[in-house]
Amino acid sequence: MSTTVRGGALAQILALLVLCAVGAELLTAYAATTGNPARVAFEVVFFAALYGAPALVVRDVVRRRGWGWPSLLLLFAALGVTQAALIDQSLFSVDYQGYEGWEQTRSATLVPALGVSAFNVFNFFVGHVIFSFGAPMAVAEAWAPARADRPWLGRLGRVVALAAYLATAALIVSDAQSRSGSPTQLATSAVVVALLVIAAVGWGRRGRPQSDDRRPLRARSAFLVAFLAAAVIAVCPETWVGVSVASTTTALLAGWLLWISRRRSVGLRAIAAVGLAFLVVRGLLAFTYFPLAGDVAAGPKYAHNVVMMLVVVLAGALALRRRTT
Repeated sequence: MSTTVRGGALAQILALLVLCAVGAELLTAYAATTGNPARVAFEVVFFAALYGAPALVVRDVVRRRGWGWPSLLLLFAALGVTQAALIDQSLFSVDYQGYEGWEQTRSATLVPALGVSAFNVFNFFVGHVIFSFGAPMAVAEAWAPARADRPWLGRLGRVVALAAYLATAALIVSDAQSRSGSPTQLATSAVVVALLVIAAVGWGRRGRPQSDDRRPLRARSAFLVAFLAAAVIAVCPETWVGVSVASTTTALLAGWLLWISRRRSVGLRAIAAVGLAFLVVRGLLAFTYFPLAGDVAAGPKYAHNVVMMLVVVLAGALALRRRTT
């Protein structure tokens, strides 16, 4: 087993895989499968492989080299670009999977020269960084602080996780609806991925700050600031004004985190609180609309919302409880 996982992290790994699937896709409750237990169970496994598996591999790379969260987030951004621009290619789709309102959203902020919607660029890339990878990882690492800076996977575990990711990605790419990017768009996206990886490596080599005795940032404060930012971003309209407000809010939150990290010790609980805030806002917002495809009855729809929120709340409670190991 030591060649697969390290330090008794198996339960933590499995829980993270589920949380990545929930944060990335299931929490939003936008698909026709919403409220269907059998299909949701399948999607948990599928999306765990698509999002959770690469998150684990990337985390192992970062933790083995002693890099910090900036490098981790940059690599998560590379995964997000890969997903939206190279795998499902939803960024370039005119009418992806027949989802209601897709064409209107795309046209509202379309950049004709690039063939992409500015709102979709923000929504997909930032959304993947936060919901598919970053927030679940921030919460999961706080479950067991003693293992937060250690690799979780052994050699076999990394091979299995990478194989699961490549297999699910290949299934998506094989779908004709996931091949909407032009050669130029795909090549440009590949360059962006490469630049993000280079930036992650460069930042990581700068070294990590050593632990200090500064006053820690309280998890409650981090949660409240992030919750406010996440709420503003979530209600932004799918227009140029909305893109501007959402981008500015995201930049302000990132700036605040950088500023506070120079004055306070930002620990695992505070980082987890930021991730949890975004997940909670996404889960709450999902109660306000029905799936964008299919015909889902109110009962199963709201039951789905409640179950997904319970997953997030439980994960958050485990992350934010005070513990020493």
